[in-house]
Amino acid sequence: MDPQSHSSDAKAQPTDFEAKYEMTQKQLEDSLKDNENLVMKYAYVEKKNIDLRALVEEKEGEIKRRDRELAQLQKQVATLRAEQQPRHRKYADAKQHTPPGADERQTAEQIAELKAKIMELQAIEIMLKHANIEQTERIRALQKSNEELRASLEHQEAERNSCLRTLKEMEDGRQQLNGRIKQMADEHEAQSSRIAELNARLQEAHTAAQESARMQHTIEQQAHEREQLQQALDEQRHECETVKQRELELLTLNKDLSELNCVLQQEIAKQESNMLAVTLEYGKFIKMFYDYDAQIVSLANSLAIERQLRAEERLLMAKHIADKARKLTHTEQCLRQTRHDLEAYRKKYGAIVKEFQREVKNVQQLVGQ
Repeated sequence: MDPQSHSSDAKAQPTDFEAKYEMTQKQLEDSLKDNENLVMKYAYVEKKNIDLRALVEEKEGEIKRRDRELAQLQKQVATLRAEQQPRHRKYADAKQHTPPGADERQTAEQIAELKAKIMELQAIEIMLKHANIEQTERIRALQKSNEELRASLEHQEAERNSCLRTLKEMEDGRQQLNGRIKQMADEHEAQSSRIAELNARLQEAHTAAQESARMQHTIEQQAHEREQLQQALDEQRHECETVKQRELELLTLNKDLSELNCVLQQEIAKQESNMLAVTLEYGKFIKMFYDYDAQIVSLANSLAIERQLRAEERLLMAKHIADKARKLTHTEQCLRQTRHDLEAYRKKYGAIVKEFQREVKNVQQLVGQ
C-alpha cells in the first residue's frame, strides 16, 4: 500500500474523531442552553401561575364579599317587609276601633307616615333590585373571568408539566451525552496511541518514500536526458538531411551556374572578338583617317597650287571625306555601345560569381558544422 494512503488514513481518523467530539460537545452546549431556557421558561410560567392563583383567590374573595352584601341586603328587605305587615294590620285595627270623627287627624298623619315609609321601602327595594342586578352581572363577569383564569391556569399547568417532561428528557440526554463524551474520550486516548504508532510507521514509510522518490527522480532525470539526446540526434539527422538536400540544390545551382558561366564565357569571347574586330576596324579607320588627313594636307597644298584646275576634284574629295567622317562617327558609336554592353556583362558575371562563392561558403560552413 502507498505510504501516502497510510498517512491520509492516519490523519483522517483523528480528524473524524475530533469532528465527532466537537459535534457532541456542541450538542451538549446546545442542550445546556435549551435546559437553561426551559428553566427560565418554567420559572416564568410558575410565577405567572402563582400570580393567576393569587388573582383567582382575590376574585373569589370579592365574589364571596358580594354574596355576603347581597344576602345582607336581602335580609334587610325581608325585615322591612316583615315590619310593614304588622303596621298594616295595626293600622287596620286602629281604623276599626277608632271613632270616625275623633281620630281623623292622627290617622291622616299615620297614613302619611306609612306612605312615606312605603315609598322609602319601595325606593330601597328598587335600589336593592338594581344592586342585585348589578351584583349578578358582576358575579357573572367574575365567574367568566374565573373560568378564563382557570383555563389559563390549566394551560399554564400543562405547559409546566410539558416543560418538566422536556427538562427531564434534556437531563437524560445530558447524562447520555456525558456518558458518550466519556466513551469518546476513552476512544480518543486509544486513537492517540494508535496515531502515535501510525506516525512512527508513517515516518518510516516517509523515509522509504523519500528514497524511492529520489531514485524515481534520478530515473526521470536520466530519461529526460535520454529524451533530450534523442531529440538532439533527431535534430542532427534532420539538419544532415537538410544539408544534403541543400547540397544537392547547390550542386544543381553550381551546374546551372557552370553552364551559365560557359555561356557567358562564350558570349564574352564573342564580344571580345567583336570588340577586337571593331578595334581593328577602328584602327583601319584611324589609319585611313590619317591617310586621308595627309592626303587632305597634300591635296590642300596641291589645292593651293592647283585651285583653279582642281575645283571639281576638291568638291568630290570633300564629299568623299564627309561620307568617311559619317562612317567613322557611326563606328565610334558602335564601339562605345559594345564597350558598354561588355561592361554590363562583366558586372553581371561578377555578381553571379560572388553569389555562387557565397553559397559555396555557406555550404562549406554547414558541412563543417
